[in-house]
Amino acid sequence: MITDNIYFTQKTYSVIQQIENEIDDAINAEKFLFKKFTREEIYSEYCSIFYEFPYRIIPKNDFIGISINALEVLDGGSTFDEHQDQNKLYDFQIQKFFEHRKSYDPKNCLETVECFIDEFFNKLVFHFDRFIESSKKFPFFLGINDEQIILLNLIKHYKSTLSNDSIQIDFFWAIQLPKKINDQLLLLLIEYLEQRVAILNVKTTDIIFENKNSVSPEFQNKIIWNGTQQQLCELFLKLKDNKWIEDFEEGKLKLFVSSLCNLFDIKKTKKKDTSDEITSLYQIFKGEILDGKKTYPFLEKPKYKKVIEEINEN
Repeated sequence: MITDNIYFTQKTYSVIQQIENEIDDAINAEKFLFKKFTREEIYSEYCSIFYEFPYRIIPKNDFIGISINALEVLDGGSTFDEHQDQNKLYDFQIQKFFEHRKSYDPKNCLETVECFIDEFFNKLVFHFDRFIESSKKFPFFLGINDEQIILLNLIKHYKSTLSNDSIQIDFFWAIQLPKKINDQLLLLLIEYLEQRVAILNVKTTDIIFENKNSVSPEFQNKIIWNGTQQQLCELFLKLKDNKWIEDFEEGKLKLFVSSLCNLFDIKKTKKKDTSDEITSLYQIFKGEILDGKKTYPFLEKPKYKKVIEEINEN
């Protein structure tokens, strides 16, 4: 049974590698440009991507297409998702998007595509109820409230597109992927939906109880981290800078952060029960690029007190 989004982080790693191999041929996927940067303008697109089952069919793609809107709908929508009473993005966010538009190049958007994939499967695990509720508003599901009927029809719909070489599911608004990659994400979604159907149909005869007094290895002997996520990042930046560990920023950052979450128990750092520690820790570790150089904004904030004074060089 899939009980954690770490499962998808591990499964999508090979997909990200395939996208990385083809990103140099990425083209601009044209969409309308956001103008007012309001909740009304952005949040509906965000929800249609990250809180709805994809169902629209498009012709087969052989390329990667990334819209200039992709980063804006991801970051802007996340802001509205976290601050439900906010009706417009902050001026500094809007200015950042305008600056990004000037230098936009789809070939430099691998990280955005990776975040789209992570965000979708994270929402699928932690907010599945919203996916079900939104699906009831689809024209073909109006009046149907039975979750199992909805899921079985979606699975049938998805499998029919897998077997047709000329079409694919439009997985993400603002990002188009080649069918061979798109179908791999669809298979993961089908796997999760089939497990959900199995849960809805569980019988007592399906349950075999064996008390071995054991737990899954991924939850054994974790080191409990008593600091913040920023402090954990600071520690490993120091270890990297002083050659105690290899550089973790070269294309495998998400996998590195996933490994950290398997090593450390960082539940004390979660702001709310539904938050995903891998995603939030990843956002801290990925930092920002300023003038071609990686920076970590939290280290420069006046209120942040550095906790690692010195680590000798290896």
